Amino acid sequence: MFDLILKNGLIVDPLNGTNEVGDLAVKEGKIEMIGHDLSNAKEIEDCQGKLVMPGLIDAHMHFGSVYGSKHGARMTALAGVTTCLDMAGPLDEVLKTTKRSGAGITFGIVDRYDPNSMHGTASPSDKQITDWTHSHTEGGALGVKLVGGHWPLDPATCHKVIELCNEENLYVAWHAGSTNNKSDILGMREAVEVADGMRLHLAHINSYCRGRVRSAQSEADEAIELLKTNPKLWSEAYLSPLNGTHLSCNENGEALDYVTKVCLELFRLPATADGIRQAFRKGILATLHDNGYVTEAVYGAAAEKLWEDAGTTNVVGCFPVNSAVSRLMLASAKREDGSFVVDAFSTDGGCIPRNVIIPMGLALVKFGALTLSEFVAKASLNTARHLRLFDRGHFTPGAVADVTVVDMDKGEAVSSFRDGKLNMKDGKLYPTPVRIITTSRGEKAIREAGYEPIVIDLSTPEPERVNRF
Repeated sequence: MFDLILKNGLIVDPLNGTNEVGDLAVKEGKIEMIGHDLSNAKEIEDCQGKLVMPGLIDAHMHFGSVYGSKHGARMTALAGVTTCLDMAGPLDEVLKTTKRSGAGITFGIVDRYDPNSMHGTASPSDKQITDWTHSHTEGGALGVKLVGGHWPLDPATCHKVIELCNEENLYVAWHAGSTNNKSDILGMREAVEVADGMRLHLAHINSYCRGRVRSAQSEADEAIELLKTNPKLWSEAYLSPLNGTHLSCNENGEALDYVTKVCLELFRLPATADGIRQAFRKGILATLHDNGYVTEAVYGAAAEKLWEDAGTTNVVGCFPVNSAVSRLMLASAKREDGSFVVDAFSTDGGCIPRNVIIPMGLALVKFGALTLSEFVAKASLNTARHLRLFDRGHFTPGAVADVTVVDMDKGEAVSSFRDGKLNMKDGKLYPTPVRIITTSRGEKAIREAGYEPIVIDLSTPEPERVNRF
């Protein structure tokens, strides 16, 4: 007897070349088989007219309240995601809050490194870098994220961090930008040069192709060429027009976050508190409001009041700065062998309300920019392989039964299953136990924090990119 059958759905599994209406059977948390007219199960779910895909995997999320609220894990699960990367932590906060979020999700943490706030200097010593990295990876983080777009460091420090992580087989990511270049195509070009052939997750490529230096199309062309000629870079891009940035100002009314400065410049507004006020009044800037369950985007006078009430600090905002042209180009560009240039979809969301892989990704399918199998590869398979989670992202018998069921007409996830157990259905969570992806360094700390660890080995080479769909 099967534990679960998802019946009559359109089953899409790019790894195995499956794209057919059928039944997906699950037993003891694993994929048992794909067939037709299957029965004899403890539970049968009718998926007629729905897409049945391997569990949605988001390559770039935020769970920490510093990025909007403490509800990121919940918002992620409600979007149909089963596995993801939290790309900034903070580690301690995320470990404390996620188990209380009511979200059954599997995730890893790549913790933000900001030596200005952590060490009181923008040029930390080798020992400070090493001690911080060791303490956080031993605490459960997969590795380190440089947040140069927001809080830039000098290129030499960035090189040291990347080099250390490569030498010790730790995860390393970079939101491009430094004290020399902003978070744009010039910053991306510099990041590639600084990485100098080392392994690096170059975050949200769309963020560097917003038309600040040249046209968005020209910038996307360069970004694609940089990725093609540097195969050790792994990348994702998100599909929302909205970004996320901190709207804090100093006592002189000057915007502090470099992304905020760049966004205000794009709209020809001063990089000041007055520029932020003008952006609210023009309807081009939202603030985020924690309603106690999820985070909401608020516009206009209400948004301005939230920001003013916070003392013009500690508020996250969103500008519509991601070009449709570059988003389309980055989503569909391929290498000569047929694999994708930008490896995966992400949202850079979680607690930022732009968890739109499914609606935006399916829009690309309807437009004809991607096939349905290609969408599933970028939304699940490619990130699973990158994380060495080879038992996820596909429906091979024996694979972990993580499944997302999608209403393609509405463009939304209607249910998700983790290890064959219901996790979300029709906007309601039925949480399964949270699991955390870590390395052998962090396994003990994750267990002591009350989570079940999934230990991955980052010493192995990056898997070959899938080029068949």
